[in-house]
Amino acid sequence: MNDNIVNVVDEIPWLIFRLNEKLYTLNSRMITSIVIKPEEITFVPNVPHYIEGLIHLRGNVVPLINLKLLLDLKENGEVVKDSKESKEMAVILEKDNLLLGLLVDQVLSVENINEYERTDEIKKVHKDGYVIGVAKGQKNDQVLLVIDEEKIMNIA
Repeated sequence: MNDNIVNVVDEIPWLIFRLNEKLYTLNSRMITSIVIKPEEITFVPNVPHYIEGLIHLRGNVVPLINLKLLLDLKENGEVVKDSKESKEMAVILEKDNLLLGLLVDQVLSVENINEYERTDEIKKVHKDGYVIGVAKGQKNDQVLLVIDEEKIMNIA
């Protein structure tokens, strides 16, 4: 058996979303809600560059992480932050009463994923460890990059 194949034993579906032109997925077990990117984001000085700021969501203050900046995703050599016709969404995660928002370009679907593969190529390209493997969705044949939501929650 291939040690790089990770079988997903739980039946928790995975959220599939777009960043630039690539598709990503993360396990939905920590997701509490998905909202349209709020227009009002409170700037916070002296924080890491990938933190957009704070948003208010149902009485809670939630740090908002720009996943493109966290993953250092560049389009034509630049990190693209915003566009006028954007469908940006904030995916809200919760762990141990800590809330965190992840800014994504577009939420596409929720699917079951049976397994994903950890590859040496992914480790080389994504040295930070936030992207941990590749998977295939059940609804199409596109490759999905698997995000480690546990690791992202630990940076907050």
